[in-house]
Amino acid sequence: MWKRIYHTLERTFPSFTVDEWWGVTDPFARMAGSVLVQNTTWINASKALDRLKEAGLLEPAALAGETVERLAEVIRPAGFQRAKSAALLRLAGWVVEHGGVDRLRRLTDSTDELRRQLLLLKGIGPETADTILAYALTRPTISGDAYTRRLWQRLTGEVLSYEQVRRAILAELTEAEDLRRLHGLIVEHGKAICAKRLPRCSACLFADDCRYLHDSI
Repeated sequence: MWKRIYHTLERTFPSFTVDEWWGVTDPFARMAGSVLVQNTTWINASKALDRLKEAGLLEPAALAGETVERLAEVIRPAGFQRAKSAALLRLAGWVVEHGGVDRLRRLTDSTDELRRQLLLLKGIGPETADTILAYALTRPTISGDAYTRRLWQRLTGEVLSYEQVRRAILAELTEAEDLRRLHGLIVEHGKAICAKRLPRCSACLFADDCRYLHDSI
């Protein structure tokens, strides 16, 4: 079913591109953005990213050499500054320890192994780890975030956990590019059409098969 969902979302947003959706192409900036966007909007995370860039801290080695106190001031627009600063420093240290982003991308370690290592870093949860792996390290994984779980629940009536929905998708789609696009498309659909409150069901290409809509009529 996830393949059909993917193709339907491609028809819904025919001009979608991952790079435009992110607004940044640098892999380490995407790593940092994955941490900064926790519990806030991308607008706020983007402001913090801009401040990191202005401060010359969007390089792993430079960032890893900072202090929590200094970094907290730089990333203030993203909120939760001390926790996010500490997580960014751990992440930057992990990247430096592995020889940089390019070397990480060339590693033959399995995606599961890299995910395990990321999850050992305090402040890096499953959603952040999967986002880093997919969009910065080009690995075949996907986030089972709230947008994804909501879409599945509305279409089927079935409530799945983060890991359940993630594994269900990975059982059908295995190409890294498809997984990156699918997640971005799900988020766009969740914001523009399948909103948490007042969804625009009349604009949805899933309307004929949507359990949520049928139960609402």
